Amino acid sequence: MARYLEDRGVASARLDAELLLAHGLGGKRIDLYTDPERPLLEEELALVRPLLAARGAGQPLAYITGEREFYSLPLLVDARVLVPRPETEVLVDAALEHARARPGRGIVIDVGTGSGAIAIAFARSLPTRHVVAVDISPPALLVARANVKRHDLSGRVHLVASDGLAALAGERLRSRVDLLLANPPYVGPDDLHLVDEGVRKNEPRDAYYAGDDPFLHYRRLAVEASQVLDGEGRLLVEVGAGRAEAVSEIFFSSGLETVATMKDLAGIPRVVVARRRV
Repeated sequence: MARYLEDRGVASARLDAELLLAHGLGGKRIDLYTDPERPLLEEELALVRPLLAARGAGQPLAYITGEREFYSLPLLVDARVLVPRPETEVLVDAALEHARARPGRGIVIDVGTGSGAIAIAFARSLPTRHVVAVDISPPALLVARANVKRHDLSGRVHLVASDGLAALAGERLRSRVDLLLANPPYVGPDDLHLVDEGVRKNEPRDAYYAGDDPFLHYRRLAVEASQVLDGEGRLLVEVGAGRAEAVSEIFFSSGLETVATMKDLAGIPRVVVARRRV
């Protein structure tokens, strides 16, 4: 099975084969090691073959199994949302660090929530805090709603259909937001060739492709943040590799200042943290 995936260019062929086999058999990966010599029955192979074929054709593993772990939490995912990435956990870490230093303060908003990964991870980690999670995509919000329900957070993660903060009451938010979080689309035309083919073919394009201007969403977030953040509030955004400095400059031009840049596990500056400039 692993060889089949290797021949089709799947980088993590052995791991993916084991996960698909466990999923097809209705068990866990660890179960495969309890009786490694047991031959598979034909009816079992019939369950697993289509899963391997889908993975070999480039479909994301998470879409095949219907689940992805993020911040040690299982999340439902499908083709309506981008698959949560490990590097986005850095944003959650930074948000929690700030929130724990200011317990109970202000409003927390997750812009472009997708599967709800950021909002759910934050809310599960801080049981006293509420999060407003917005997304422009109704299909994505359906996935987020299922994940919010799955983790019993319906009373603390509030989902809103909105293009940025447009659907929220602007004057009510002014200078009241403690955290504005976002992992916006940041792939531009010059970056598309760097995007994995499986992503380009399967994941929702609007969730990662920003169009002609890869900084479009950062410009908008900067303007919104300058209006809604309170005096000690923070805007936290994920950025593409090599883009942290340019995003910081965009923030500065909108009345913000960068106070920190966080690196992911690969040592790449991945999260920019900003506040209103005083």
